[in-house]
Amino acid sequence: MIQGEPEPGWILQSAFRPLLEAMAVAGLRFDALVLQHQIDDIVALAAQHPDLLIVLDHCGKPAIASGDSAAWRNSIARLAAQPNVYCKVSGLWTEAGDDWSAATIAPYVEAVRAAFGTQRLMWGSDWPVLNLAGGYRDWLDQALALFDDLDPGERAAVFGGNAARFYGFSYD
Repeated sequence: MIQGEPEPGWILQSAFRPLLEAMAVAGLRFDALVLQHQIDDIVALAAQHPDLLIVLDHCGKPAIASGDSAAWRNSIARLAAQPNVYCKVSGLWTEAGDDWSAATIAPYVEAVRAAFGTQRLMWGSDWPVLNLAGGYRDWLDQALALFDDLDPGERAAVFGGNAARFYGFSYD
């Protein structure tokens, strides 16, 4: 939960390197819960630790309610260039303020789809925090509609397969 750290580059401190290296060796994963302005720290982290699998939680919490997405889009593009990083499509409704309609959410989903492709995206519910903005079923329905154009294999990957592969488990 780096999002609460006020110090820029906090996770990049040399004191964390042995821990992050040990995580990679042990096959552990790093869930990066950051705010939009901290995504570039995760870009640097991913480059420093190419054997550590990292997932960006909540698409990096873009400032959807303010409509200011240019910096977020640039950071997402840089992050997606790191092959050890995935992106979790979740948490968008709580960043959207009062308007979590498909028209509001779609540009952000499209941006991470374009950057990460369907093999490094995973859907997440963000339950129970999601309840602050809406309901689980409504978010699932919206997400299914936003990914409706995918072929069945890609859809299965985004809605489960990629998470299973990333976290190293099977749900068969």
